[in-house]
Amino acid sequence: MKTIGCTIGLLTLFLLANSSSLASSEKLLSVEERIHGLSLIWKEASYNFAYFDQVPDLDWDATYLEFIPKVINANSNFDYYRLLTRFVSLLSDGMTSVEMPEGLVENHIDFPAVKLAEANRQAVVIAVDQRYKTELPLGSVILKVDGKAVEDKVKQDVFPYISSSTEHIRWHKGIRGSSAFGYGLLAGVPGTWAEIKVKYPHGEEKTLKIRRDARDRTIGWHSVKGLGSDDDFQFQLLDNGMAYLALNSFDNEEVIEKFRNVLHRLKLVRGLIIDLRYNAGGNTYIAEEIVKHLSYYDIPGARTRMRIHNSTFKAWGRYAEDFSWAEKYRPYFEGDAWLVNEPEIVSVDGVDKVVIPTILLIGRETSGAAEDFLVYTDSLKHFTTIGEPTFGSTGQPLLVELPGGGRAYICTKRDMFSDGRDFVGYGIQPDIKVVRDVDYYLSREDAVLERAKALLINEAGRLGQGALDGNAYQALNQSNVNPN
Repeated sequence: MKTIGCTIGLLTLFLLANSSSLASSEKLLSVEERIHGLSLIWKEASYNFAYFDQVPDLDWDATYLEFIPKVINANSNFDYYRLLTRFVSLLSDGMTSVEMPEGLVENHIDFPAVKLAEANRQAVVIAVDQRYKTELPLGSVILKVDGKAVEDKVKQDVFPYISSSTEHIRWHKGIRGSSAFGYGLLAGVPGTWAEIKVKYPHGEEKTLKIRRDARDRTIGWHSVKGLGSDDDFQFQLLDNGMAYLALNSFDNEEVIEKFRNVLHRLKLVRGLIIDLRYNAGGNTYIAEEIVKHLSYYDIPGARTRMRIHNSTFKAWGRYAEDFSWAEKYRPYFEGDAWLVNEPEIVSVDGVDKVVIPTILLIGRETSGAAEDFLVYTDSLKHFTTIGEPTFGSTGQPLLVELPGGGRAYICTKRDMFSDGRDFVGYGIQPDIKVVRDVDYYLSREDAVLERAKALLINEAGRLGQGALDGNAYQALNQSNVNPN
């Protein structure tokens, strides 16, 4: 067995002792506070959670009773919040989760300086600390962690802490891990060593040890593709009269103005690629303000449903079996009364429009307001989606303050396509699927983008659209600057 890095057993023992000391020095929440926090989550979800039908085997009341003795016997605030996380994850919704108090995850969980990605349920090494690049080459596949096969490890030790409505996102999150929420294939006590069995790209298998010490230090990452962009908006002209537009976030309303600043250039191209693969959402208003420029016709948005509680109607519904007049109140008694909102219509009047063949690149990290964007474009026939199924969760979370400074989020709003089709729990499916494999992470070529380019060229040719006028294209290239 090979150990990556120098042997520092004494330091590891010190870190473990220090971690234990830190845990013991935390003021443990009282039994009453712990029960209260669990009860708050149970109560608010009972009244407000929008997706109980997607977890038909979950008896929420019985599960609450099962967790009461567990939270009573929690040995630390960290253990208590881990129990709350497990409790909420049983609701299987990506917008319903528990956020630990500040510092709690950082004090108890760390990772090695290794970044993983999921491909066909394999854990692929896509970035490592520079000092590890020889011992752990990119493209290596992790087979075991601490003696457990990867599949067993994630199902037993990781999935129970992940809030997700879709299986593909559980695998994505479970292998990649989350330093904010404190779960992952390689997660563990700070300073401890993860024993991993890996298969190198050339086929050799080895067992290594890597230390969980990535937090709070500067890491020089070695990777093929880089680790993503911090820019919420990117614009680039491509060959053959096409344009590429990356909308990486809907958090900042400045994205709207940046988009409008390039509209005059988009009017001169004959095909558009919009990349939403790394857009985790934000404000749906931003999605609306952009999409209205991409259609000649008004656009229907999402149909929504939210639960209704009326105390008197619930009381009357109790007698639905005995009196016919009470039958209409039965849903209130059974917790199945809903307010249904017809789709809002996005008006396209009075705005500049660019209506050309458009490809949307989507993937597992496309979520929230970015999925709402896809709901709008679902009715636009000049749009095609390429990539992977999306995250599969959106809605309006209810924030619940918990004892000790943590928070819970309960999804209260059910979003659907305008015709009532569900996508939460499944993900929005692409028109053309491009599956990630190991090569996807090792190639400098963007396979999804290249597929989109080829499709756009064919589509433009089918519609009989010629190349751009030479002078217009030259002028366009001269103004090709990022509007940030």
